Amino acid sequence: MIIASLLSALGFFLTATVTQTKGLRLGGAILVPTLVVYALKEFITLPVFFVSAAVAYLLLWQAKERTLIYGRDEFLVALAAGAVVPIVGYLAIVAVVPGFFDVNPIILVGSILPGLAAYNVAQTKPAYRRQDLVYTTGIIFGLCLLGVALVGPRTARLVGDLTPLVLFARTADVAIMRGAVIDGYLAPNIEVRSIIVLFLVIGMAVSEAVRREFGVRIGIVSMALLALFALVSRWLLALFVLSFAVSLVAIWVIHQRTLLYGRVLISLGCAVSTMAALAFVTQFPIIRGLSALFVGVIAGVDAYAVHVTPPHERRQQPVLAVAAFVGMLLLVRTVVDPYRRGVLQEFTPLVALVGVIVIVGCLAVAYRWRIEAPDDESVLSASVLSGGDG
Repeated sequence: MIIASLLSALGFFLTATVTQTKGLRLGGAILVPTLVVYALKEFITLPVFFVSAAVAYLLLWQAKERTLIYGRDEFLVALAAGAVVPIVGYLAIVAVVPGFFDVNPIILVGSILPGLAAYNVAQTKPAYRRQDLVYTTGIIFGLCLLGVALVGPRTARLVGDLTPLVLFARTADVAIMRGAVIDGYLAPNIEVRSIIVLFLVIGMAVSEAVRREFGVRIGIVSMALLALFALVSRWLLALFVLSFAVSLVAIWVIHQRTLLYGRVLISLGCAVSTMAALAFVTQFPIIRGLSALFVGVIAGVDAYAVHVTPPHERRQQPVLAVAAFVGMLLLVRTVVDPYRRGVLQEFTPLVALVGVIVIVGCLAVAYRWRIEAPDDESVLSASVLSGGDG
């Protein structure tokens, strides 16, 4: 996990630097670092990603040409379009050739990253689009080459088994290619089934419903992933909380001292949370390096979401996040059995009832603290365009 975390942090810092100095998007704040690690883990990720991103861009372009979607709806359409090729392709291959994939992070990559990349390309001004693609592709392949250079027999002997295995595992293509496989404990994969994909889609829908109803961000898929990770290991949940706290403080300090904001700040926050997750992993009994790394990224994204939320709405975030998390946890527990270190080992009617009470209570508090937005008629009557005071 050490090399994977260092590559991720470097990717976040490079993304922040290029975004700040060139004004480019690079496919979104989390694209480059996440894709690099997945690509080194499984080489087929790169062609799957590029094909999926291209298809997502074309579908988004057609949707914009034929409908009146704009703003947030464009983002959601892009995410949905980006999931089509990898998910359908994966399920088709598994149906025809069972067991073809030993490692299956492609579903997560396909569900999030291609759509994210397509949306950011669409949002980039045409005059800068080629430059943006060149920088994005160059950094991705540059970091992949650096990863290939770092993952070698000598590095494996020095740091390979100090943290949970990621790029030195026998399931990592780069370790096999470089002869740097470490025969350490390898946690069983989280089984990726169509029901899990549907669960993540529901998680996105819940997040979007919260955003539309309360105007509060809780992460487009964060709560669903955390619920899934919680069933795998309770320590991943503790890792998220601690990494989130560190990243939130770091984001606040960076913003106060530099006035950096937007994609630059979220990249820096994710870099800090990734390194914080690496530090905490050495103290926790966590055996899933890739999951721990992704938890660090989620923590950085969510910390930025809290930072940019106005103070009055910010107090709603924790209760809404808890409600969404508990709801997702109860839902996924009905179809997935927890691992040995996961939460909800016993899922009884009483546990479900307590969960429902927590959800209802959190929603009641959120509605009590909700700030009602003025209706269109009130806004128009106060506008200078209608003779109001403006």
